[in-house]
Amino acid sequence: MLIIALIFFSSTILAFYHFGIEQGFFKESLVCNAENFSENLSKEKIIEQLKQNNISCKNVSFRIMGLSLATYNIFSSLVLLILFIKLFINYKKL
Repeated sequence: MLIIALIFFSSTILAFYHFGIEQGFFKESLVCNAENFSENLSKEKIIEQLKQNNISCKNVSFRIMGLSLATYNIFSSLVLLILFIKLFINYKKL
């Protein structure tokens, strides 16, 4: 239970970071603008791709009831984190 709680803690932090990028609290990393680097590319081609303006992490393309999926991820991960911490604490009492 504790390992699952740690996973949801990490998920909450990561979702909050993504939410912060969307809201402008945090600066985007280069990962948000990078294209597919799985193929072998030359140094020049990588630099050319980094100079292009691709889809940004701060542009929300899908919303449900006005909230982005990163926002829903924060709430769901936080609820599951609290649930598994309570289950871990109650399991020790039994």
